Amino acid sequence: MRRSVVLLVLSASVLLAACVAAAGPTSTSGAPATSVPASTGASAAQFGGDPCSALTSAEITAATYPQGPGTFSSTDTQKDATTGQPVVCQYLVVFGDHPSSVGVAISLMDDSEYGNRAAVSLIAPPVAVPGIGSEAWLVQSAPGLYEVYVSAAHGKFRLGAPSTDTAIALAKLAAARD
Repeated sequence: MRRSVVLLVLSASVLLAACVAAAGPTSTSGAPATSVPASTGASAAQFGGDPCSALTSAEITAATYPQGPGTFSSTDTQKDATTGQPVVCQYLVVFGDHPSSVGVAISLMDDSEYGNRAAVSLIAPPVAVPGIGSEAWLVQSAPGLYEVYVSAAHGKFRLGAPSTDTAIALAKLAAARD
């Protein structure tokens, strides 16, 4: 039951945080892709223009999850409504014999989204996390969803995961790649 709640909260929070707009072209998973409002500050240089290149399938599989060991399944992207460029990547993970679910998500951010971290941290105030990019903050916007807001060399992004340790460890890897 707890596993289902964590996965449901993570999935719902990622969609809410991305401000999903109207359905657009087909996504990488074959399902209808969603578009998100235009992001004025996200740089095409971030992760080479592909947020799904922030982490590898091996890194996703090696991560520690509260649900237990997970195996990378696939990625799904959401695109900017104006530019059509990918701005959100959801890494889908399989836990045991359960269907794949969002294990980790990365969202490219503009300055105002990054600056809004205190407003979305509904559970506790943001906490500075040293050693990630030029600046990083741990935000808990919902029970079971931990996001690290990162300002790195080529722009800003947030990484959401179901545990603090997973979010911080994967944000370090992604920031080093940005």
